[in-house]
Amino acid sequence: MATTRFNTDDLKRQGLKADATKGIVESIGMEVEKVDGKELMVDITPNRPDMLDIVGFTRALSLFAGEQTPREGHYGLEGEPMIEVTVSQKLKGIRPYIAAMVVRNVDLKKGNLKYLIDFTEKLADTNGRRRRKLAIGLHDFESIQPPIIYNASKEGEIVPLDGKGKHGFGEVVSGTDQGKEYGGIVGKGPYPFVADAEKTISLAPIINSELTKITETTTEIFVEITGTSVFAVRDALNLLACRFIDSGGQVQPCTIVYGKKAELTPELNYREMKVRDLSIEKSLGAYIDPNKIITMANRMGYVAAKLGKDTLFYVPPYRLDVLNEQDIIDDMAVAYGYEKITPIPIMGSAVGIEDESTARANRLARTMLGLGFGEAVNNYLTNEGLNFNAMTDKEAKGSVKVAHAKTEEITMLRTTLIPGLLQNLSSSAHDPMPQMLFEIGPVFAFDGKKIAEGKRIGIMGEHSRANFSEIKSVVESALRSLGMGSFSLAAKEVNGFVKGRCAAIVVDGKQIGYLGEIHPQVLENFKIEEPVFAAEISL
Repeated sequence: MATTRFNTDDLKRQGLKADATKGIVESIGMEVEKVDGKELMVDITPNRPDMLDIVGFTRALSLFAGEQTPREGHYGLEGEPMIEVTVSQKLKGIRPYIAAMVVRNVDLKKGNLKYLIDFTEKLADTNGRRRRKLAIGLHDFESIQPPIIYNASKEGEIVPLDGKGKHGFGEVVSGTDQGKEYGGIVGKGPYPFVADAEKTISLAPIINSELTKITETTTEIFVEITGTSVFAVRDALNLLACRFIDSGGQVQPCTIVYGKKAELTPELNYREMKVRDLSIEKSLGAYIDPNKIITMANRMGYVAAKLGKDTLFYVPPYRLDVLNEQDIIDDMAVAYGYEKITPIPIMGSAVGIEDESTARANRLARTMLGLGFGEAVNNYLTNEGLNFNAMTDKEAKGSVKVAHAKTEEITMLRTTLIPGLLQNLSSSAHDPMPQMLFEIGPVFAFDGKKIAEGKRIGIMGEHSRANFSEIKSVVESALRSLGMGSFSLAAKEVNGFVKGRCAAIVVDGKQIGYLGEIHPQVLENFKIEEPVFAAEISL
């Protein structure tokens, strides 16, 4: 989630009242962190990037409250394209895509400039994966001399934002705060850059030029978005275009030239989706009058029309999260009100009993609690940085990826329980020692052909004298509770563990897990100061 702050006076100017807004925000599915006479602070979920900005936030709330009605064709372009952006073949394999537009009649006064910059930064951090997937450049159009080129080179100069004088690309990457933070995205070059006929206006994805800086007096903006995904770049531009149109701006397209191929951006087309009324009713568990379905659709921003027993939904270009019928049904549930949906008892004659796997896990959990360990429950959705990089696993193989991930924190299914437990220790660093944790849960693997899901127990302890002998004793007690009286250890190297202080756990000639001491580099990655022992066993 991204936390966004809105000034209550600014919300009033947009026609919203902060005290009445809280209930609407929570009905839409967002969490209000704070509301007082000065500020409204909201956690925006990853599926609604359009609400990260005050314009989109106001739009969503006004529609939901019925104070505004969506109109098909509202998001239109003004005039023919004036600007042509030529893309160099040198960008292939580096950062090959760009989308651009010109926005006129822009009002950046009364705090609008700050909201716009905050919005683009949050969009680049979330959907843009901290600028790796996409980065956004805003430029004063009156300071630009067409034509525009998008190229890559190790040589070149730019006057960096808030800087004085020209600096070489390499100097900017190594010598500025932005370069140090984002320079790793482009490495040692060639560096992607956007330039007009006279100067470099952006060193993507690091910094824009001071010469094209936008201010409160700027009324025309050239927007360029560069990235590694053509879909992400186009979607982000469409989202920004809708934002400007709703705030009174006029959007003019640009022509993007890739060799012999040319395309216009943005493309503000409404997508048509057909959903059976019965599908909506089955999901909500209630009969919905056809006219009410139209009203509910309008409240979520859709233009809608009846077609026999179906409803046609016209998805506005700013709704990047709507991918299929189920997304629309979910929106219908929001508009209907989750609090109105009543659970239906599951009918059946079978009597349920605890299966052996669950009984074994419960027996093991009771043993661990008796040994003084606390139980952790972590999300099995994780990311490569936590699951592999922090554990010094350079191969990073065998993971199940999350398709179309909307946040960099959730990109894969975990392959091990150890990183999650280390993160638990890291977040409780100021608690008294010793700290002893265990977790029983699923892990996932992919061998290139099929996905395997398994259940494991992860055991971990942190204190000044944590060592191999202690975890060996804990594992012995745990296995005894499962009826495994004896086990042996075999030499094994495991990523993230100290070499020579780690071993495989073998029962009846079969490896069922491993135990040992966590490597100091891993402890440093998680900001853990005391020694840590750990074990992971398949159940």
